[in-house]
Amino acid sequence: MRRTRVLIALAVATATIATGAGTAYATLGKSVTVTVDGSPHTVHTFARTVAGALDGAGVRYDSHDLVVPDGSSTLRRGAQLTVRHARALVLTVDGERRQVWVLADSVGEALDQLGFGRAGAALSASRSRAIPIAGLDLAVRLPHRVTLVADGKTRRLVTVDPTVRAVLAHAGIALAATDRVSVALTSYPTDAETIRVTRVRSKVETERSSVAFSTVRRADRQLSQGTTRTVTAGASGTVTRTYLATYVDGRRTTRKLTATTTTPSRTRVVEYGTKASPTAAPAAHTTRSSAHATSSSGSSYSGGTGGLNWAALAACESGGNLRSVNPSGTYRGLYQFSISTWQALGGSGDPIDASAAEQTARAYLLYQRSGAGQWPACGPDL
Repeated sequence: MRRTRVLIALAVATATIATGAGTAYATLGKSVTVTVDGSPHTVHTFARTVAGALDGAGVRYDSHDLVVPDGSSTLRRGAQLTVRHARALVLTVDGERRQVWVLADSVGEALDQLGFGRAGAALSASRSRAIPIAGLDLAVRLPHRVTLVADGKTRRLVTVDPTVRAVLAHAGIALAATDRVSVALTSYPTDAETIRVTRVRSKVETERSSVAFSTVRRADRQLSQGTTRTVTAGASGTVTRTYLATYVDGRRTTRKLTATTTTPSRTRVVEYGTKASPTAAPAAHTTRSSAHATSSSGSSYSGGTGGLNWAALAACESGGNLRSVNPSGTYRGLYQFSISTWQALGGSGDPIDASAAEQTARAYLLYQRSGAGQWPACGPDL
């Protein structure tokens, strides 16, 4: 609209010269050329200054516009006056919005004036697009050099993408919901910026451990002494622990126990015989006659074994095995001594290394001291 009024005023001023009355006017005034935004017109004026001539010609301008010569300059005959109106450019550069005034007719010329004419910039309008007097909205994304660090790789690239998220997408770096990025995904990339992607994963892990089964021994008077049979086979149990683990770039950082389940073990049941047999009596007699057993250290033991059924006790406790050891390793030998009890009775070393005679003699000493209650399950067989 401003340019239309200017051109009409210039046309009127020019036409005045062509009238008869204007002959004297032309003789007394000055003829000057006024070029407005590239369009030249001859104007006859009595103004003494450039500003006066432009005002008389209806040319409006403000502080953003270019006027040559300056408006306060003295107007001379034949002067060349140039007015170039500035355009308001609403400029958004990398997300920052501002208004600037440019003395440019096209987007490319305006960007060159503003210092944004570098190659590779992304524009919302072509560089050849004309900027109207009313102004123009223009978005500019400048190229930036960034460094991407992800999945053990470092990449350097130049980008005009509007956001960090777009940079990662164009680089083929997919993000999971649990991943972390060192800068905001919605932010604009900046020069020399390092964008670091940290992979975070959760994983369910399980661990299983075995639970040993126990053994229960019980007497069976229908079985011969020295014989055993397994009534129920033992089976180990299982403890399963479930964890939720967190891995950061492949390295486990946290681990939380979330559940524990147990499959119980099955107790082994073994029956041993207590029924006397023709072959068992001599063995018992031999054991009972060990009044003068000799220990591994050379000491002698005198006295009988009380006429008790030591063979039945041994069969019940250990199945008659000199070197029997219970599953926990605590009780050992024919009569299942603990190491501390064996040593308290004068024994040395491990009871399983002693002879049957010595083990029976020391069992008798224990019986004399504490009675058959030392063998809660098998004592009644004595």
